[in-house]
Amino acid sequence: MLALSFLLALWLEPSVPVRGALAGYILVNLYLLWTAALMVVAWKSWWYDFRLATLAQAIDIGVFLGAVYFTESRYSEFQNPFLAFAAFLLVSAMVRWNWRASAITAIALLCANLAVGLALYEFGFDIDLFRFSRRVVYMILLSCILIWLSLSRGGGRTIIFPEPPGLLGERWEPLLNSALSLAAQVLAARQVALAFAGSEEPWVEIHHLSSEGVKVERHGPENFGEELTTLRSTAIFNVARKRQLTFGGPAVEAVTGDVESRLAEMMGANEGLIVPIQSVTGSGHLLAWDCATLGPDDLAIMHAMAEQIGHALDREAMASLARRTAETGVRHAVARDLHDSVVQFLAGTLFRLEALRRWIRDGHDPEGEIDSIKNALRREQGHLRLLIERLRRGEEGDRRTEIADEMRDLLAEAGAHWHIETELVVPDHPQPVSVQLSHEIRQLVREGIANAVRHGKCRKVRVELADADGMLNLAIIDDGIGFPQLPDPLRPRSISERVDALGGRFAMHSDGRGARLEIAIRSGGTI
Repeated sequence: MLALSFLLALWLEPSVPVRGALAGYILVNLYLLWTAALMVVAWKSWWYDFRLATLAQAIDIGVFLGAVYFTESRYSEFQNPFLAFAAFLLVSAMVRWNWRASAITAIALLCANLAVGLALYEFGFDIDLFRFSRRVVYMILLSCILIWLSLSRGGGRTIIFPEPPGLLGERWEPLLNSALSLAAQVLAARQVALAFAGSEEPWVEIHHLSSEGVKVERHGPENFGEELTTLRSTAIFNVARKRQLTFGGPAVEAVTGDVESRLAEMMGANEGLIVPIQSVTGSGHLLAWDCATLGPDDLAIMHAMAEQIGHALDREAMASLARRTAETGVRHAVARDLHDSVVQFLAGTLFRLEALRRWIRDGHDPEGEIDSIKNALRREQGHLRLLIERLRRGEEGDRRTEIADEMRDLLAEAGAHWHIETELVVPDHPQPVSVQLSHEIRQLVREGIANAVRHGKCRKVRVELADADGMLNLAIIDDGIGFPQLPDPLRPRSISERVDALGGRFAMHSDGRGARLEIAIRSGGTI
Protein backbone atom coordinates (compact mmCIF):
# COMPACT_ATOMS: atom_id res chain seq x y z
CA MET A 1 0.00 0.00 0.00
CA LEU A 2 2.88 2.37 0.75
CA ALA A 3 4.52 1.60 -2.62
CA LEU A 4 1.22 2.17 -4.42
CA SER A 5 0.71 5.49 -2.67
CA PHE A 6 4.25 6.59 -3.63
CA LEU A 7 3.62 5.63 -7.25
CA LEU A 8 0.33 7.53 -7.24
CA ALA A 9 2.03 10.59 -5.70
CA LEU A 10 4.69 10.57 -8.46
CA TRP A 11 2.05 10.32 -11.14
CA LEU A 12 -0.06 13.16 -9.72
CA GLU A 13 2.90 15.53 -9.14
CA PRO A 14 4.96 16.00 -12.34
CA SER A 15 7.71 17.94 -10.53
CA VAL A 16 8.62 14.84 -8.54
CA PRO A 17 11.06 13.11 -8.84
CA VAL A 18 13.24 16.21 -8.91
CA ARG A 19 16.13 14.18 -10.33
CA GLY A 20 16.49 10.87 -12.14
CA ALA A 21 12.79 10.62 -12.99
CA LEU A 22 13.09 7.43 -15.07
CA ALA A 23 15.22 5.68 -12.46
CA GLY A 24 12.81 6.83 -9.76
CA TYR A 25 9.80 5.35 -11.55
CA ILE A 26 11.70 2.11 -12.16
CA LEU A 27 12.72 1.93 -8.48
CA VAL A 28 9.17 2.40 -7.19
CA ASN A 29 7.72 -0.11 -9.65
CA LEU A 30 10.33 -2.71 -8.78
CA TYR A 31 9.65 -2.09 -5.10
CA LEU A 32 5.93 -2.53 -5.76
CA LEU A 33 6.59 -5.93 -7.35
CA TRP A 34 8.88 -6.90 -4.47
CA THR A 35 6.29 -6.06 -1.83
CA ALA A 36 3.62 -8.01 -3.75
CA ALA A 37 5.94 -11.01 -3.82
CA LEU A 38 6.52 -10.66 -0.08
CA MET A 39 2.77 -10.74 0.51
CA VAL A 40 2.51 -14.04 -1.38
CA VAL A 41 5.49 -15.45 0.52
CA ALA A 42 4.01 -14.44 3.88
CA TRP A 43 0.72 -16.10 2.95
CA LYS A 44 2.24 -19.32 1.61
CA SER A 45 5.40 -20.01 3.64
CA TRP A 46 6.07 -19.22 7.27
CA TRP A 47 9.66 -20.37 6.73
CA TYR A 48 10.58 -17.84 4.01
CA ASP A 49 8.50 -15.15 5.70
CA PHE A 50 10.84 -15.45 8.66
CA ARG A 51 14.05 -16.04 6.71
CA LEU A 52 13.47 -13.12 4.30
CA ALA A 53 12.60 -10.64 7.08
CA THR A 54 16.15 -9.29 7.43
CA LEU A 55 16.60 -8.98 3.66
CA ALA A 56 13.23 -7.24 3.35
CA GLN A 57 14.21 -4.76 6.04
CA ALA A 58 17.50 -4.02 4.27
CA ILE A 59 15.74 -3.49 0.92
CA ASP A 60 13.20 -1.21 2.61
CA ILE A 61 16.02 0.93 4.02
CA GLY A 62 17.66 1.03 0.59
CA VAL A 63 14.43 2.15 -1.06
CA PHE A 64 14.05 4.78 1.67
CA LEU A 65 17.47 6.22 0.87
CA GLY A 66 16.70 6.14 -2.85
CA ALA A 67 13.44 7.98 -2.26
CA VAL A 68 15.32 10.67 -0.36
CA TYR A 69 17.69 11.06 -3.30
CA PHE A 70 14.94 11.28 -5.93
CA THR A 71 12.68 13.68 -4.02
CA GLU A 72 14.86 15.80 -1.73
CA SER A 73 15.17 19.51 -2.72
CA ARG A 74 14.62 22.93 -1.22
CA TYR A 75 11.12 22.97 -2.76
CA SER A 76 9.96 19.46 -1.66
CA GLU A 77 8.58 20.17 1.77
CA PHE A 78 5.78 17.59 1.68
CA GLN A 79 6.55 15.58 -1.46
CA ASN A 80 9.43 13.78 0.26
CA PRO A 81 8.27 10.36 1.66
CA PHE A 82 10.77 10.70 4.50
CA LEU A 83 8.54 10.43 7.60
CA ALA A 84 6.02 7.95 6.19
CA PHE A 85 8.71 5.56 5.05
CA ALA A 86 10.68 5.96 8.29
CA ALA A 87 7.57 5.17 10.34
CA PHE A 88 6.91 2.12 8.18
CA LEU A 89 10.45 0.80 8.72
CA LEU A 90 10.33 1.29 12.48
CA VAL A 91 6.91 -0.32 12.84
CA SER A 92 8.02 -3.19 10.62
CA ALA A 93 11.03 -3.84 12.84
CA MET A 94 8.84 -3.68 15.94
CA VAL A 95 6.34 -6.20 14.55
CA ARG A 96 8.92 -8.59 13.11
CA TRP A 97 11.32 -8.57 16.04
CA ASN A 98 11.31 -6.34 19.12
CA TRP A 99 12.23 -2.91 20.45
CA ARG A 100 15.97 -3.60 19.96
CA ALA A 101 15.40 -4.11 16.23
CA SER A 102 13.41 -0.85 16.16
CA ALA A 103 16.29 0.95 17.87
CA ILE A 104 18.87 -0.51 15.47
CA THR A 105 16.70 0.43 12.48
CA ALA A 106 16.31 3.97 13.80
CA ILE A 107 20.07 4.37 14.25
CA ALA A 108 20.73 2.93 10.79
CA LEU A 109 18.18 5.26 9.19
CA LEU A 110 19.55 8.35 10.92
CA CYS A 111 23.14 7.60 10.03
CA ALA A 112 22.37 6.61 6.42
CA ASN A 113 20.06 9.57 5.87
CA LEU A 114 22.58 12.02 7.25
CA ALA A 115 25.28 10.49 5.07
CA VAL A 116 23.13 10.69 1.92
CA GLY A 117 21.92 14.22 2.67
CA LEU A 118 25.39 15.58 3.39
CA ALA A 119 26.78 13.83 0.33
CA LEU A 120 24.12 15.41 -1.89
CA TYR A 121 24.87 18.80 -0.40
CA GLU A 122 28.63 18.39 -0.92
CA PHE A 123 28.12 17.36 -4.54
CA GLY A 124 26.15 20.57 -5.18
CA PHE A 125 22.62 19.21 -5.35
CA ASP A 126 19.79 21.67 -4.63
CA ILE A 127 19.08 20.78 -0.95
CA ASP A 128 17.92 23.01 1.88
CA LEU A 129 19.96 21.87 4.91
CA PHE A 130 17.57 23.60 7.33
CA ARG A 131 14.57 21.63 6.09
CA PHE A 132 16.61 18.47 5.87
CA SER A 133 17.83 18.85 9.48
CA ARG A 134 14.33 19.59 10.68
CA ARG A 135 13.06 16.34 9.19
CA VAL A 136 15.95 14.50 10.86
CA VAL A 137 14.76 15.89 14.20
CA TYR A 138 11.22 14.75 13.36
CA MET A 139 12.59 11.31 12.65
CA ILE A 140 14.42 11.20 15.99
CA LEU A 141 11.20 12.07 17.81
CA LEU A 142 9.24 9.53 15.76
CA SER A 143 11.85 6.86 16.52
CA CYS A 144 11.65 7.53 20.25
CA ILE A 145 7.84 7.27 20.20
CA LEU A 146 7.83 4.02 18.25
CA ILE A 147 10.59 2.45 20.36
CA TRP A 148 8.60 3.37 23.47
CA LEU A 149 5.51 1.77 21.91
CA SER A 150 7.56 -1.30 21.08
CA LEU A 151 8.70 -1.57 24.69
CA SER A 152 5.15 -1.27 26.02
CA ARG A 153 3.34 -3.43 23.47
CA GLY A 154 3.96 -6.63 25.47
CA GLY A 155 3.63 -9.89 23.63
CA GLY A 156 1.05 -8.77 21.08
CA ARG A 157 -2.44 -10.15 21.18
CA THR A 158 -3.38 -12.13 24.25
CA ILE A 159 -5.20 -15.44 24.35
CA ILE A 160 -7.17 -16.29 27.51
CA PHE A 161 -7.69 -19.99 28.12
CA PRO A 162 -11.40 -20.46 28.89
CA GLU A 163 -11.76 -23.05 31.64
CA PRO A 164 -14.81 -25.29 31.21
CA PRO A 165 -17.68 -25.24 33.70
CA GLY A 166 -18.02 -27.93 36.30
CA LEU A 167 -16.92 -28.88 39.77
CA LEU A 168 -13.31 -27.89 40.42
CA GLY A 169 -11.22 -31.03 40.77
CA GLU A 170 -13.44 -33.13 38.48
CA ARG A 171 -12.87 -31.40 35.11
CA TRP A 172 -9.75 -33.16 33.81
CA GLU A 173 -11.24 -34.40 30.53
CA PRO A 174 -13.17 -31.15 29.82
CA LEU A 175 -9.96 -29.15 30.41
CA LEU A 176 -8.02 -31.16 27.83
CA ASN A 177 -10.88 -30.93 25.33
CA SER A 178 -11.10 -27.17 25.90
CA ALA A 179 -7.36 -26.88 25.20
CA LEU A 180 -7.80 -28.73 21.90
CA SER A 181 -10.71 -26.52 20.85
CA LEU A 182 -8.88 -23.28 21.68
CA ALA A 183 -5.74 -24.34 19.78
CA ALA A 184 -7.86 -25.25 16.75
CA GLN A 185 -9.60 -21.87 16.91
CA VAL A 186 -6.44 -19.78 17.35
CA LEU A 187 -4.46 -21.53 14.60
CA ALA A 188 -7.40 -22.26 12.28
CA ALA A 189 -6.31 -25.89 12.47
CA ARG A 190 -8.46 -28.74 11.24
CA GLN A 191 -6.71 -31.25 13.50
CA VAL A 192 -5.21 -30.93 16.98
CA ALA A 193 -3.78 -33.62 19.25
CA LEU A 194 -2.55 -33.59 22.84
CA ALA A 195 -0.31 -36.38 24.14
CA PHE A 196 -0.04 -36.29 27.93
CA ALA A 197 2.09 -38.52 30.15
CA GLY A 198 1.08 -38.51 33.81
CA SER A 199 3.75 -38.51 36.47
CA GLU A 200 2.06 -41.33 38.41
CA GLU A 201 0.80 -43.52 35.55
CA PRO A 202 2.97 -45.26 32.92
CA TRP A 203 0.40 -44.64 30.18
CA VAL A 204 0.30 -41.88 27.59
CA GLU A 205 -3.15 -40.57 26.69
CA ILE A 206 -3.65 -38.97 23.26
CA HIS A 207 -6.67 -36.72 22.74
CA HIS A 208 -7.25 -36.11 19.03
CA LEU A 209 -9.65 -33.41 17.80
CA SER A 210 -10.80 -33.63 14.18
CA SER A 211 -13.97 -33.07 12.18
CA GLU A 212 -15.32 -36.28 13.73
CA GLY A 213 -14.95 -34.96 17.28
CA VAL A 214 -12.53 -35.90 20.05
CA LYS A 215 -11.07 -39.40 20.24
CA VAL A 216 -8.99 -40.65 23.15
CA GLU A 217 -6.33 -43.34 22.79
CA ARG A 218 -4.01 -44.87 25.34
CA HIS A 219 -0.47 -45.90 24.45
CA GLY A 220 2.31 -47.51 26.40
CA PRO A 221 5.37 -45.48 27.38
CA GLU A 222 7.53 -47.43 24.92
CA ASN A 223 5.93 -45.52 22.03
CA PHE A 224 7.24 -42.16 23.27
CA GLY A 225 10.10 -42.98 25.65
CA GLU A 226 11.29 -39.83 27.42
CA GLU A 227 10.14 -37.46 24.66
CA LEU A 228 7.11 -36.07 26.49
CA THR A 229 9.03 -35.45 29.73
CA THR A 230 12.01 -33.80 28.01
CA LEU A 231 11.87 -30.03 27.74
CA ARG A 232 11.56 -28.76 24.18
CA SER A 233 10.83 -25.44 22.52
CA THR A 234 7.62 -24.35 20.89
CA ALA A 235 8.14 -24.84 17.15
CA ILE A 236 6.59 -24.52 13.72
CA PHE A 237 7.91 -27.43 11.67
CA ASN A 238 7.96 -28.96 8.23
CA VAL A 239 9.05 -32.59 8.30
CA ALA A 240 9.63 -33.06 4.57
CA ARG A 241 11.76 -29.93 4.19
CA LYS A 242 13.48 -30.40 7.57
CA ARG A 243 12.72 -26.88 8.76
CA GLN A 244 11.75 -25.47 12.13
CA LEU A 245 11.12 -22.08 13.69
CA THR A 246 11.67 -22.49 17.42
CA PHE A 247 10.70 -20.20 20.26
CA GLY A 248 12.07 -20.84 23.73
CA GLY A 249 12.50 -17.33 25.01
CA PRO A 250 12.66 -13.79 23.69
CA ALA A 251 13.69 -14.64 20.10
CA VAL A 252 12.62 -16.92 17.26
CA GLU A 253 15.33 -19.08 15.69
CA ALA A 254 15.42 -20.88 12.34
CA VAL A 255 16.69 -24.47 12.58
CA THR A 256 17.34 -26.97 9.81
CA GLY A 257 17.52 -30.72 10.32
CA ASP A 258 15.28 -33.65 11.10
CA VAL A 259 12.10 -32.86 13.03
CA GLU A 260 12.03 -35.13 16.07
CA SER A 261 8.44 -35.60 17.18
CA ARG A 262 6.97 -39.03 17.75
CA LEU A 263 3.52 -37.45 18.06
CA ALA A 264 3.80 -35.75 14.65
CA GLU A 265 5.03 -38.99 13.11
CA MET A 266 2.19 -40.98 14.69
CA MET A 267 -0.43 -38.50 13.48
CA GLY A 268 1.04 -38.16 10.02
CA ALA A 269 1.52 -34.39 10.39
CA ASN A 270 4.00 -33.02 7.86
CA GLU A 271 3.65 -29.34 8.74
CA GLY A 272 2.26 -27.80 11.89
CA LEU A 273 2.97 -26.32 15.29
CA ILE A 274 3.97 -28.21 18.42
CA VAL A 275 4.12 -26.77 21.93
CA PRO A 276 5.09 -28.42 25.25
CA ILE A 277 2.72 -28.40 28.23
CA GLN A 278 4.11 -28.74 31.74
CA SER A 279 2.07 -29.60 34.85
CA VAL A 280 2.73 -30.97 38.32
CA THR A 281 0.75 -34.06 37.30
CA GLY A 282 2.77 -34.72 34.16
CA SER A 283 3.81 -33.25 30.83
CA GLY A 284 2.88 -33.51 27.20
CA HIS A 285 2.91 -32.04 23.70
CA LEU A 286 0.13 -30.14 21.94
CA LEU A 287 0.24 -30.60 18.15
CA ALA A 288 -1.79 -28.62 15.59
CA TRP A 289 -1.68 -29.34 11.86
CA ASP A 290 -3.69 -28.82 8.67
CA CYS A 291 -3.65 -25.12 9.57
CA ALA A 292 -4.91 -22.41 7.22
CA THR A 293 -1.90 -20.19 7.94
CA LEU A 294 1.08 -20.32 10.25
CA GLY A 295 3.53 -17.57 11.11
CA PRO A 296 6.24 -16.65 13.64
CA ASP A 297 3.71 -14.65 15.68
CA ASP A 298 1.86 -17.89 16.47
CA LEU A 299 4.87 -19.21 18.42
CA ALA A 300 4.68 -16.65 21.23
CA ILE A 301 0.88 -16.88 21.36
CA MET A 302 0.85 -20.68 21.65
CA HIS A 303 3.75 -20.64 24.13
CA ALA A 304 1.75 -18.33 26.42
CA MET A 305 -1.41 -20.38 25.93
CA ALA A 306 0.44 -23.59 26.86
CA GLU A 307 1.51 -21.98 30.13
CA GLN A 308 -2.14 -21.11 30.88
CA ILE A 309 -3.19 -24.69 30.14
CA GLY A 310 -0.46 -26.01 32.45
CA HIS A 311 -1.59 -23.67 35.25
CA ALA A 312 -5.21 -24.80 34.76
CA LEU A 313 -4.15 -28.45 35.04
CA ASP A 314 -2.19 -27.58 38.19
CA ARG A 315 -5.24 -25.93 39.74
CA GLU A 316 -7.33 -28.95 38.82
CA ALA A 317 -4.81 -31.31 40.44
CA MET A 318 -4.64 -29.16 43.60
CA ALA A 319 -8.44 -29.03 43.82
CA SER A 320 -8.68 -32.79 43.38
CA LEU A 321 -6.06 -33.33 46.09
CA ALA A 322 -7.83 -30.91 48.43
CA ARG A 323 -11.14 -32.69 47.80
CA ARG A 324 -9.61 -36.10 48.57
CA THR A 325 -7.94 -34.70 51.68
CA ALA A 326 -11.21 -33.18 52.88
CA GLU A 327 -13.09 -36.40 52.21
CA THR A 328 -10.45 -38.36 54.10
CA GLY A 329 -10.68 -35.93 57.01
CA VAL A 330 -14.47 -36.25 57.11
CA ARG A 331 -14.27 -40.05 57.04
CA HIS A 332 -11.76 -40.08 59.88
CA ALA A 333 -13.83 -37.61 61.92
CA VAL A 334 -17.00 -39.66 61.47
CA ALA A 335 -15.08 -42.84 62.28
CA ARG A 336 -13.75 -41.29 65.50
CA ASP A 337 -17.21 -40.07 66.52
CA LEU A 338 -18.80 -43.46 65.85
CA HIS A 339 -16.02 -45.25 67.68
CA ASP A 340 -16.07 -42.96 70.71
CA SER A 341 -19.85 -42.93 70.99
CA VAL A 342 -21.76 -45.78 69.36
CA VAL A 343 -19.06 -48.46 69.52
CA GLN A 344 -18.11 -47.74 73.10
CA PHE A 345 -21.75 -47.47 74.15
CA LEU A 346 -22.53 -50.84 72.55
CA ALA A 347 -19.54 -52.34 74.32
CA GLY A 348 -20.84 -50.98 77.62
CA THR A 349 -24.31 -52.28 76.86
CA LEU A 350 -22.93 -55.77 76.27
CA PHE A 351 -21.08 -55.42 79.56
CA ARG A 352 -24.34 -54.52 81.35
CA LEU A 353 -26.32 -57.29 79.64
CA GLU A 354 -23.80 -59.85 80.79
CA ALA A 355 -24.09 -58.50 84.32
CA LEU A 356 -27.88 -58.60 83.98
CA ARG A 357 -27.76 -62.26 83.07
CA ARG A 358 -25.87 -63.05 86.26
CA TRP A 359 -28.30 -60.83 88.21
CA ILE A 360 -31.27 -62.84 86.90
CA ARG A 361 -29.55 -66.18 87.64
CA ASP A 362 -29.09 -65.05 91.24
CA GLY A 363 -32.88 -64.61 91.49
CA HIS A 364 -33.02 -60.80 91.52
CA ASP A 365 -35.69 -58.69 89.83
CA PRO A 366 -34.31 -57.45 86.42
CA GLU A 367 -36.93 -54.75 85.84
CA GLY A 368 -34.89 -51.88 87.25
CA GLU A 369 -31.76 -52.76 85.25
CA ILE A 370 -33.79 -53.26 82.06
CA ASP A 371 -35.34 -49.81 82.49
CA SER A 372 -31.89 -48.37 83.09
CA ILE A 373 -30.55 -49.94 79.87
CA LYS A 374 -33.60 -48.69 77.95
CA ASN A 375 -33.01 -45.15 79.21
CA ALA A 376 -29.33 -45.39 78.26
CA LEU A 377 -30.33 -46.53 74.76
CA ARG A 378 -32.68 -43.59 74.42
CA ARG A 379 -29.95 -41.16 75.48
CA GLU A 380 -27.50 -42.71 73.04
CA GLN A 381 -30.13 -42.51 70.33
CA GLY A 382 -30.46 -38.80 71.07
CA HIS A 383 -26.67 -38.34 70.90
CA LEU A 384 -26.54 -40.17 67.58
CA ARG A 385 -29.31 -37.98 66.17
CA LEU A 386 -27.41 -34.89 67.27
CA LEU A 387 -24.31 -36.25 65.53
CA ILE A 388 -26.25 -36.84 62.31
CA GLU A 389 -27.82 -33.37 62.50
CA ARG A 390 -24.39 -31.85 63.06
CA LEU A 391 -23.05 -33.58 59.97
CA ARG A 392 -26.00 -32.38 57.90
CA ARG A 393 -25.93 -28.76 59.02
CA GLY A 394 -22.22 -28.30 59.61
CA GLU A 395 -20.83 -26.34 62.50
CA GLU A 396 -23.12 -24.31 64.72
CA GLY A 397 -21.42 -20.95 64.43
CA ASP A 398 -20.07 -19.22 67.51
CA ARG A 399 -22.57 -20.62 70.03
CA ARG A 400 -20.89 -21.48 73.35
CA THR A 401 -21.75 -23.70 76.29
CA GLU A 402 -20.52 -24.26 79.86
CA ILE A 403 -18.18 -27.25 79.76
CA ALA A 404 -18.57 -28.04 83.48
CA ASP A 405 -22.32 -28.61 83.06
CA GLU A 406 -21.68 -30.83 80.05
CA MET A 407 -19.16 -32.89 82.01
CA ARG A 408 -21.47 -33.39 85.02
CA ASP A 409 -24.21 -34.85 82.82
CA LEU A 410 -21.71 -36.99 80.93
CA LEU A 411 -20.06 -38.43 84.06
CA ALA A 412 -23.43 -39.21 85.65
CA GLU A 413 -24.45 -41.04 82.50
CA ALA A 414 -21.11 -42.87 82.15
CA GLY A 415 -21.13 -43.90 85.82
CA ALA A 416 -24.57 -45.45 85.49
CA HIS A 417 -23.72 -47.08 82.21
CA TRP A 418 -20.43 -48.66 83.31
CA HIS A 419 -21.33 -49.17 86.99
CA ILE A 420 -18.37 -47.14 88.24
CA GLU A 421 -17.86 -44.15 90.50
CA THR A 422 -17.08 -40.83 88.80
CA GLU A 423 -15.78 -37.52 90.08
CA LEU A 424 -15.48 -34.11 88.43
CA VAL A 425 -12.97 -31.47 89.53
CA VAL A 426 -13.46 -28.02 87.98
CA PRO A 427 -12.44 -24.48 88.98
CA ASP A 428 -14.86 -22.08 90.62
CA HIS A 429 -15.09 -19.73 87.64
CA PRO A 430 -17.10 -20.46 84.44
CA GLN A 431 -15.41 -22.20 81.52
CA PRO A 432 -17.45 -21.47 78.38
CA VAL A 433 -16.29 -23.20 75.19
CA SER A 434 -17.68 -23.48 71.68
CA VAL A 435 -20.24 -26.14 70.90
CA GLN A 436 -17.77 -27.81 68.55
CA LEU A 437 -15.06 -28.00 71.20
CA SER A 438 -17.56 -29.22 73.79
CA HIS A 439 -18.48 -32.10 71.49
CA GLU A 440 -14.81 -33.01 71.04
CA ILE A 441 -14.14 -32.95 74.80
CA ARG A 442 -17.19 -35.13 75.47
CA GLN A 443 -15.94 -37.67 72.96
CA LEU A 444 -12.45 -37.64 74.51
CA VAL A 445 -13.86 -38.24 78.00
CA ARG A 446 -16.22 -40.99 76.82
CA GLU A 447 -13.38 -42.81 75.09
CA GLY A 448 -11.08 -42.39 78.07
CA ILE A 449 -13.67 -43.76 80.51
CA ALA A 450 -14.52 -46.70 78.22
CA ASN A 451 -10.82 -47.62 77.93
CA ALA A 452 -10.31 -47.31 81.70
CA VAL A 453 -13.21 -49.69 82.42
CA ARG A 454 -12.69 -52.20 79.64
CA HIS A 455 -8.90 -52.42 79.69
CA GLY A 456 -7.91 -50.97 83.04
CA LYS A 457 -10.62 -52.75 85.15
CA CYS A 458 -11.12 -49.57 87.14
CA ARG A 459 -13.71 -48.77 89.79
CA LYS A 460 -13.46 -45.00 89.72
CA VAL A 461 -12.66 -42.31 87.17
CA ARG A 462 -11.86 -38.70 88.03
CA VAL A 463 -11.98 -35.94 85.42
CA GLU A 464 -10.15 -32.69 86.09
CA LEU A 465 -10.66 -29.50 84.06
CA ALA A 466 -8.50 -26.40 84.33
CA ASP A 467 -7.72 -23.46 82.08
CA ALA A 468 -4.63 -21.27 81.88
CA ASP A 469 -3.10 -19.03 79.19
CA GLY A 470 -5.83 -19.80 76.67
CA MET A 471 -5.41 -23.55 77.09
CA LEU A 472 -7.97 -26.02 78.44
CA ASN A 473 -6.23 -28.78 80.42
CA LEU A 474 -8.15 -32.05 80.71
CA ALA A 475 -7.02 -34.95 82.88
CA ILE A 476 -8.71 -38.39 83.02
CA ILE A 477 -7.52 -40.42 86.00
CA ASP A 478 -8.58 -43.97 86.93
CA ASP A 479 -7.70 -46.45 89.70
CA GLY A 480 -7.36 -49.48 87.44
CA ILE A 481 -4.38 -51.68 86.62
CA GLY A 482 -2.86 -49.13 84.24
CA PHE A 483 -0.96 -50.28 81.17
CA PRO A 484 2.33 -52.12 80.67
CA GLN A 485 5.47 -50.12 81.28
CA LEU A 486 7.01 -50.08 77.81
CA PRO A 487 9.65 -47.68 76.43
CA ASP A 488 7.15 -46.49 73.83
CA PRO A 489 3.63 -47.40 75.00
CA LEU A 490 0.89 -47.68 72.40
CA ARG A 491 -1.26 -44.54 72.50
CA PRO A 492 -5.06 -44.81 72.10
CA ARG A 493 -5.55 -44.15 68.39
CA SER A 494 -8.92 -42.41 68.59
CA ILE A 495 -7.85 -40.05 71.36
CA SER A 496 -4.51 -39.29 69.67
CA GLU A 497 -6.13 -38.50 66.31
CA ARG A 498 -8.75 -36.27 67.90
CA VAL A 499 -6.21 -34.31 69.95
CA ASP A 500 -3.92 -33.93 66.91
CA ALA A 501 -6.86 -32.67 64.83
CA LEU A 502 -7.50 -30.02 67.50
CA GLY A 503 -3.84 -29.00 67.54
CA GLY A 504 -3.45 -30.05 71.19
CA ARG A 505 -1.01 -32.08 73.29
CA PHE A 506 -1.54 -35.56 74.70
CA ALA A 507 0.47 -37.45 77.33
CA MET A 508 -0.08 -40.73 79.25
CA HIS A 509 1.21 -41.83 82.65
CA SER A 510 0.82 -45.08 84.59
CA ASP A 511 2.36 -46.16 87.92
CA GLY A 512 0.61 -49.47 88.57
CA ARG A 513 -2.17 -47.79 90.60
CA GLY A 514 -4.02 -46.61 87.55
CA ALA A 515 -3.56 -44.46 84.49
CA ARG A 516 -3.59 -40.73 83.88
CA LEU A 517 -4.32 -39.11 80.53
CA GLU A 518 -3.32 -35.44 80.19
CA ILE A 519 -4.72 -33.43 77.30
CA ALA A 520 -4.14 -29.74 76.54
CA ILE A 521 -6.32 -27.97 73.95
CA ARG A 522 -6.73 -24.33 72.99
CA SER A 523 -9.88 -23.16 74.75
CA GLY A 524 -10.99 -21.30 71.62
CA GLY A 525 -10.17 -24.21 69.32
CA THR A 526 -12.49 -25.47 66.65
CA ILE A 527 -12.58 -28.60 64.59
